[in-house]
Amino acid sequence: MADLTIPPGHSPLGMSVLERRLGCPGSMRAEEGRPDRPSTYAQRGTLLHAAAAEALIRNIDVAEILDGDPDGVDIVQPYVDEVRAAHDRLGGVLRVEHTFWMRDIHDLFRGTADAVIVAPPHLYVADLKTGAGHPVPVRRPDGRVSLQLGGYGLGAMQTVPTGVAIERIELVVVQPRLGPPQRTEATPEEMFDLAGDLLAIARAALDPDAPLIPGDHCVFCRAAGECPALRALALADARADFADPPLPTSLAPEEIGHLLGRADMVEAWIAALRAHAYALAEGGGSIPGWKLVAKRGRRIWADEDEAIGALEATTLPVGDAFVTKLVSPAQAEKALKRLKLPLPSNWFDLVTMTDPGTTLVPEADKRPAVKAPTPGLEFNPTTPEEF
Repeated sequence: MADLTIPPGHSPLGMSVLERRLGCPGSMRAEEGRPDRPSTYAQRGTLLHAAAAEALIRNIDVAEILDGDPDGVDIVQPYVDEVRAAHDRLGGVLRVEHTFWMRDIHDLFRGTADAVIVAPPHLYVADLKTGAGHPVPVRRPDGRVSLQLGGYGLGAMQTVPTGVAIERIELVVVQPRLGPPQRTEATPEEMFDLAGDLLAIARAALDPDAPLIPGDHCVFCRAAGECPALRALALADARADFADPPLPTSLAPEEIGHLLGRADMVEAWIAALRAHAYALAEGGGSIPGWKLVAKRGRRIWADEDEAIGALEATTLPVGDAFVTKLVSPAQAEKALKRLKLPLPSNWFDLVTMTDPGTTLVPEADKRPAVKAPTPGLEFNPTTPEEF
């Protein structure tokens, strides 16, 4: 096989994919050349990470950035509070969105840590996770530091001036949707051991004969839709375990545990199938029995300043009475109705709809079919692995 082509952007050995490379060394070459089409979850995660960085850099609350997005505030503010509290406790230098490149291990090891505090002899690394579907532990089942978080720790150690000793590395995952922050402390010796693990992962992934090994990590793989190993395992499991499915209430706990593990494989393959079908439909192809329809958009203000002026003209209290932020059109409409006030005369100019995109549904769905908006677009729905 030819040498691996390294595209710009995320490294194929970036910190967020290390677990996948460890579980399936062949996944790196399998994903080569396949576009990374972020899902709406990933796009949401990117927005929230940007808000977190801005809040830390400007030393402001997240609500000032995510105005009108209380869910986003609830996710990001705990992370910002955690990092600020650590900086107050440790002092030192806070680095936000700290990029690093660990060429001393391998040229492909590069990444960005959400927050790093360098306060010798202490080093602190925090990682924000905005999703809920993929819990991110700070340590692996064997007790070793998690590859992603430990990788950020290794990258952070590069910021320490030569000759300055680091005695302990505090590693924190902030995943508010799943509970309070998780934290652990690692020693420099553990970091050196991890560097050896990363080197072994790189060598295995770069092997032209690296094997394809299906597992939970397949959910995030861009090559899952065409992976022969995943397809074979998913079909075998479906035949063995799901051909004549028993009632869930009749299963023993051991059987439930076994089937849940096999279901993950089947679901990964089905997710890849859905992604491929959607890509075909978006590219103008026809899937018998299925059609593209527009998702339902949500109403937003076309211009917030104009909306504030129009609402004030109706005597609807805005500003301080609305906690210094403009409510949504739906909330404003509800308030006007409750106060028996008329809608502004230019209401339909003030309000517009978001473009939520399309989705693939059965032909029986009552929504009208739409033409593919972007011929040739490939789509790969993923869960928020990196966020």
